[in-house]
Amino acid sequence: MDANRRRVDKLLSDKWKIERELEKIQANCKHENTVIKQVTDGTSSSPRYVCESCGCPLGYLSPQESVTFLKKS
Repeated sequence: MDANRRRVDKLLSDKWKIERELEKIQANCKHENTVIKQVTDGTSSSPRYVCESCGCPLGYLSPQESVTFLKKS
């Protein structure tokens, strides 16, 4: 195995560990304070309610809330 492949494997392993740690933090968070932020889901982006503490997306805005948010942006 060459050096590049070992580096890629190490980075992928680190990424997996970080994602698991983030999931644990978000699962244990009480999500007490929410904010509205643009959240990217693969290929699209939409305004969502997001926990201010852990960054977990919590829900979608109503159509009226979306219009109000986009007018402010």
